[in-house]
Amino acid sequence: MKKLMNRWHRLLHNEALKRRIYIIIFESDTRPGKLFDVALMAFIVLSILVVVAESIEGVSHVAGPYLRVMEYVFTFFFTAEYVLRLYCSPNPRRYALSFFGLVDLLATLPFYITWLFGPARYLLIIRTFRLIRVFRVFKLFNFLDEGHLLLYSLYISSRKIAVFFLFVLILVISIGTLMYMVEGQQPGTAFDNIPNSIYWAIVTLTTVGYGDITPETPFGRFLSAVVMLLGYTIIAVPTGIVSASMIQSYKKERQEEEGKAPSGQPDKAAKKSLDERRWTLLESEYLIRRPWLTARRDKVQLPTGVVMDEYYVLEYPDWVNVLAITDEGKLVLVRQYRHALGETRYELCAGVCEKDETPLVAAQRELLEETGYAGGEWQHWMTLSANASTMTNLTHCFLARGVQRTHSQHLEATEDLTVHLFTLDEVKRLLADDEVRQALMAAPLWKYVSEANG
Repeated sequence: MKKLMNRWHRLLHNEALKRRIYIIIFESDTRPGKLFDVALMAFIVLSILVVVAESIEGVSHVAGPYLRVMEYVFTFFFTAEYVLRLYCSPNPRRYALSFFGLVDLLATLPFYITWLFGPARYLLIIRTFRLIRVFRVFKLFNFLDEGHLLLYSLYISSRKIAVFFLFVLILVISIGTLMYMVEGQQPGTAFDNIPNSIYWAIVTLTTVGYGDITPETPFGRFLSAVVMLLGYTIIAVPTGIVSASMIQSYKKERQEEEGKAPSGQPDKAAKKSLDERRWTLLESEYLIRRPWLTARRDKVQLPTGVVMDEYYVLEYPDWVNVLAITDEGKLVLVRQYRHALGETRYELCAGVCEKDETPLVAAQRELLEETGYAGGEWQHWMTLSANASTMTNLTHCFLARGVQRTHSQHLEATEDLTVHLFTLDEVKRLLADDEVRQALMAAPLWKYVSEANG
């Protein structure tokens, strides 16, 4: 018994096995993962066909035992799949309470409920929802941005639609009551009470027109014609509201993408892949707009469906820094006080991209102003984010070889820094001794040291 418990404990904590199963079940980028998803969808479709076929009396009478055996096989497969998902998930509780986790559970649970309640078995049809997983296999999640756009448009149009619905509700109650007053006294009429008359008004106004209730009097028929014509007019209103909201949301999204596209952005295919787990912006409010601080509060919805009411974002213009090297092979650093940390440290020459200024031009300007060095051969070195979670800007790092001092410093009134030249070994010691505290400066320096060491 003890050996069995030890094996069970090792199985529960076998991270390598969990990782292999996770790649197969949750990811579709590998061949086993794609095969698993295809097999899963085949089982889903077959199980639905079995449920549908079993509901047909003639088919069930002939092939009933075979269909039940197939359902046993499907249920075993889906149960094993659900248990394995719980086993290999990094956060089983989160998966179990997620949308897909609940759908996976409901896809299996009805069969076991049939041991108590037979008719519940036909709830197995809920497996249709699991076909949503087809988006993972064919990478159709790239199109979910359009789905988010539709949901967001419905969200921002909800008040207008609610007002419109209230108007329609008042209209059908009024028309139904009026039709009861006109037709209610006719012998054998179906307009024998107000609820029936309201039902007729709803069916007629929505242009369905079942014909199960029809007016007999001339005025009743005239009113019926007016309601039918009114229905064609009304039905276009919510469509127009949502369409207008979708157009506005699309234009806003396009403007934001065009206004924030960095110079070194990836191609369209790569960008779509990166945006698969994009959050949906529901609301946005600026809290402060100052020259050196722009903060906004966003309301966002995660791909899991979780809504965060308060997510704070800081907007800054793009920054630049320069890893400048003289003809003698010395690196140009500056030393200045940083008030937030209350420390004075060594840094690279750095600054802000001015409006309508390319990062390269900004970097060359900052180097000349802060150090007096210019010239040399320039190349883009790397692009960094100070904090990708809450800050919108990027830092463009440049490597300038063979710079020379051509001018004196031209500092602003708020700048107080000194220029220092260091050999490669001295810079390595500065990095090792934590004298370069700013991460945006340390990263390009470490990269240069690493490549220089070969």
